[in-house]
Amino acid sequence: MKKNSFLVFILFLLVMRVEASDDYYAKIKKDAAAGDSHAQFVLGRMYLTISGDYDKAIFWLGKAANQGNSEAQVDMGAFYYYGKGVKKNLKKAEEWYVKASRNGNPVAQNNLAMMYSTSGSSDGNCAKILELLNKSASKDYDLAYLNLGNHYSKGRCVERDMKKALDWWEKAAAKGNGQAEFNLYISYYNGVGVHMNQSMAGDYLRKSCSHGYTEACNVINN
Repeated sequence: MKKNSFLVFILFLLVMRVEASDDYYAKIKKDAAAGDSHAQFVLGRMYLTISGDYDKAIFWLGKAANQGNSEAQVDMGAFYYYGKGVKKNLKKAEEWYVKASRNGNPVAQNNLAMMYSTSGSSDGNCAKILELLNKSASKDYDLAYLNLGNHYSKGRCVERDMKKALDWWEKAAAKGNGQAEFNLYISYYNGVGVHMNQSMAGDYLRKSCSHGYTEACNVINN
């Protein structure tokens, strides 16, 4: 799961672009205390990204999540999936992702699909996996594009089809997904599913590195 997609843990690294003035903070805190779910979500993210206080972050994000805020539900799922601020608990992670997924959150739909995909009974979950990935992809989420491409390239839950794999990777690459760009580099470099094209391969490799994909940078540097 970690190799196929970075999943929702990238949320932990985002710096919220807010004016962290005393007045702004006081208003958010007041609104959160009054029960405003969005304010609770914002306050939780502020504690997470600015001060790194997991206890307060989980407290406020948990309140927002319990009120149905799907982004907070995704965060709660990630806390439990990665064991950040709480004891790792995949069952609770799944429960939160299910709630967020039912609320239409594409990140949760992708993450839940990948949880099922990497479980020991992934074959029995194929229908769920494909349904969730397609729902997430319908909302233009790049990791869903990437993971659908990966499934087609490996023949997991679907018949192996490199043309479809490339189509999905190209959608992800168009949104700047470095891993999809690296996959396209490999395909064009080796002529897998496409005619070998060293120029195209090089373009995708450079794009992948520029978007922070370490394996691509390693190839370039070596």
